[in-house]
Amino acid sequence: MPEPLVHLVGLSHPGEVTRETADLFLKAKVLAGPTRLLGFFPDFKGRLIPLTKGLTAWLQEIKEASENGLTVVLASGDPNFYGVAERLLKVLDPSLVQIWPGTTMVQKAFALLKKPWSKGETVSAHGRNGWRDFLAAAYRVGRLNGYLAVYTDPDNTPAKLAEELLERGQDHFQLTVFEDLATDRQRVRTLTLNEASQLTFSPLNLAVLEVTNKPLSVTLGALEEVYKPEKGLITKSEIRSAALGLLDLTGSETFWDIGAGSGSISIEAGRLLDYGAIHALEKDPSRVARIKENQKRFGLSHLTVVHGSAPEDLKRLPDPDRVFVGGGGVNLPNILKAVLERLKPQGVLVTAVISPPRLTEAVAAMTINGRLPEVTQVAVARSQPLGTGYFLKPLTQVYLIKVAI
Repeated sequence: MPEPLVHLVGLSHPGEVTRETADLFLKAKVLAGPTRLLGFFPDFKGRLIPLTKGLTAWLQEIKEASENGLTVVLASGDPNFYGVAERLLKVLDPSLVQIWPGTTMVQKAFALLKKPWSKGETVSAHGRNGWRDFLAAAYRVGRLNGYLAVYTDPDNTPAKLAEELLERGQDHFQLTVFEDLATDRQRVRTLTLNEASQLTFSPLNLAVLEVTNKPLSVTLGALEEVYKPEKGLITKSEIRSAALGLLDLTGSETFWDIGAGSGSISIEAGRLLDYGAIHALEKDPSRVARIKENQKRFGLSHLTVVHGSAPEDLKRLPDPDRVFVGGGGVNLPNILKAVLERLKPQGVLVTAVISPPRLTEAVAAMTINGRLPEVTQVAVARSQPLGTGYFLKPLTQVYLIKVAI
């Protein structure tokens, strides 16, 4: 096996240099890394490659330099834990690279918290475009009453994390921010989300969310009154369960709930989409308020509520993997056609109607290249007291129409 030419060394301060890695720094011809970490080695006599050109260009420069001698690449903490290792190993032959993990900021933070980090999750907002992973993780730890460590960056700050949660009514967390860990400027602050949203922080920080008030649990097919519906206008629990089954949610899809009403479908879909994203579109402002109230009660941080109408406001939503259309009226065919234009490959669309004319329209709109959609008729009856016994009182029958592309 060839001798490694590139050594990827994780450390957060000079005191983490071990006896073995100290020898590497003496032999190295090239030292690469963020400017802050290169500053730990002011006496290095070889070539320096600071991370100032963007990651792709920097990695290519490392690859070229490594052909001429032993190269040491510096990374913060453990390079295999939300670090540069994955990208570096795509540029270099893995057999020529050795990784020396250091102590992560997460480990240091939980040591200061005196909490077991095995009971927490970690996500990175560093260099990320959007909050999807963070919001889904916040839902998971909220449901499990746990901790969430978040690697931030100068754009995705602890204040922004707090703002994103507060916009979704998720105020059941406190936020501890660890700034400049393992330096003489180290500072630790535990804050409410409202406090954190108003503050600025050192660019070098780690944020840890802790649940302070566990939200209500979400159950599939919950009784209608749980969602405080408007005059009984809600998808009945049995219909909800059948529709969610037809949608074939596997855990990480982007889901649209069109005509979301009180949000019951969105909230129960959220329970099945631990790693996904839910977008509820509703045109009635009072119902939008009700969805947000339910979102807060059930801790649905990965639900985005949009006040708007279909099909015109669908352009405000990211392309979906799964869609449920629960409303639409006379405009239903246009909504269904607009959804099908946006649905991703292997996507699923389900809609619910109660009248035969609407069924005919929905089937026509959801017929693709002559292939008819599936139709399921759901007829439910619930027991009602009658004398010393009971009778079965039927609910309005519903047609569920499904198409998979």
